[in-house]
Amino acid sequence: MGPVNYLLLVLGMLYLVVWYMRQTPMQNFLDYCCWSKKRASDMSPILSVGQGEEMDRLYNILYSPRVSFEGAVRALPTLDRQGFANAEEIHSLIIDLPGAEPSSAYLEVVMIGDPIDTPAWRAKIKNNIASERVAPPRSLQDIGRHWIRNSNCQWIPYQEGQGLRISGLFNAIPNLLGSKPSKVSLRIRYQTPITSMLGSQKFIGGENGLAFTFTLSEGLIALRNDPTPVLDKAQSYALSATLNGRFLQPKRKGE
Repeated sequence: MGPVNYLLLVLGMLYLVVWYMRQTPMQNFLDYCCWSKKRASDMSPILSVGQGEEMDRLYNILYSPRVSFEGAVRALPTLDRQGFANAEEIHSLIIDLPGAEPSSAYLEVVMIGDPIDTPAWRAKIKNNIASERVAPPRSLQDIGRHWIRNSNCQWIPYQEGQGLRISGLFNAIPNLLGSKPSKVSLRIRYQTPITSMLGSQKFIGGENGLAFTFTLSEGLIALRNDPTPVLDKAQSYALSATLNGRFLQPKRKGE
């Protein structure tokens, strides 16, 4: 194989890589949905079930909530020879709801995390007969209501789309939560006016909505078909125009 053939081979591979990378979820949908040009040669009737599945895919692409966390690693003092240990802390969570409006959006939030359980820690210290150092317990617990109470709502900047942005901090709470969490699992059930009007599916992502887990070391992971027994037992908090509606009212910056 001569130099020209090698060059053509490399250019061909680069083209394939660029073509693959440009395939966004929307582009893939337009290329392969039942109404696409690539499937136009098949003139057989499209079953209503297939049409419904395609529409659900489109709604998921257009209206799936966008989730982002922020955190940092902090050095904490210890009693061992090293004198400190690095601890991961999650500071905040932002949920973007594409297409949402305060008067018509419906959102359910289920959230668990592992901040230090202060009451359980005190109980362990009280029952510590051996007088040994008691490590603070960090079992997964319901933290959704605390995040919602600290949250604020704004419009998504027009450069990034249209809808509502809900952001909130994870704060320690005296006598209850002794630290920020290092791990958070989240389930979002989001319904837009369009999906409810067309009656395709109750929530974006299906009956159970969308679930995620986040740590600084592993990043954001979507829990598609993974079992979530602890998350399933946590309290669900609904936000709508009639349920806790103040948390869906956009505020101007500085308010």
